[in-house]
Amino acid sequence: GQEENIDYNIHLQKVDLDGKITKLKTLKFTDFNNSILSTTDLNEILLISPSDNADMDKIFRFENNFSELNIFYSMKPISSPFASNIRLSAICNNNDKTYFVFDYNNKNIKRVVPELNTDVFVAGSGKEEIKDGAGLEVGFGTVSKIISQNKVLYLVDNLRVKNITDNILTYPLVSSNIRKLEYINNEWKVTTLISTTNADDVFKDIAFDSKNDLYVLNGKGIFKLNLQDNTLSSYKEGDVKIGNGKNHSTLALHYAKMMKIKNNDLYLLDQYSALIKISDFQSKFEAASK
Repeated sequence: GQEENIDYNIHLQKVDLDGKITKLKTLKFTDFNNSILSTTDLNEILLISPSDNADMDKIFRFENNFSELNIFYSMKPISSPFASNIRLSAICNNNDKTYFVFDYNNKNIKRVVPELNTDVFVAGSGKEEIKDGAGLEVGFGTVSKIISQNKVLYLVDNLRVKNITDNILTYPLVSSNIRKLEYINNEWKVTTLISTTNADDVFKDIAFDSKNDLYVLNGKGIFKLNLQDNTLSSYKEGDVKIGNGKNHSTLALHYAKMMKIKNNDLYLLDQYSALIKISDFQSKFEAASK
């Protein structure tokens, strides 16, 4: 009963400054539908795929002008007989030829050093909990985003609990957290900067601007996190009017699910797969508020 000519594949696409889309590589949906991208210091594109059961312990790299997707690094097997299979679900370029990854199954973070063909344990007790500390003391929920700023890592870590009521499976929120991972006194220490238990305020994404201000995307809009006192303040909520030439529409910020800041430009991806660029966004938002 499916319609003909529907494309269920996953595509790596390039979008130019005029919004023109070029397909670079087609991937199998069942293996790559939840893929996450990162880049190398040479701007090569990396990929991890938590849904690919055969290769969820691997980091891939697009090569030969995107015609091939090859293994860039394979995680070293965990020696413990009690460990689960490695399942990478977040990756971050630390801008020093190393990468930090989150292993969803084993609830830990490791640092990958491809030049030495090795990866090293950073933090995580293996327990599904939000617990601060260092090394093996640390508990994680589900780290969905890792970013690096001045050799300090910032994480979006959401903890949900499995619940079955009337044969209906749900995963209600326990807490949504923004956490910091840094190397202090020869150990990796994790500190929770801010936390919420309100499902409407779940943290979705984080990004730094060129002034080292940290922006937070949650279920209401865009906020700023003051790293001096860990307070969250509203930056832009509600609707944003957007336009390109003769085409104009309104973006409800609570539908935005991903955020990226490059120089002074803000990129947003909404849940309906619209990609929006707001050039010089601070000036535009400031002018609109007057």
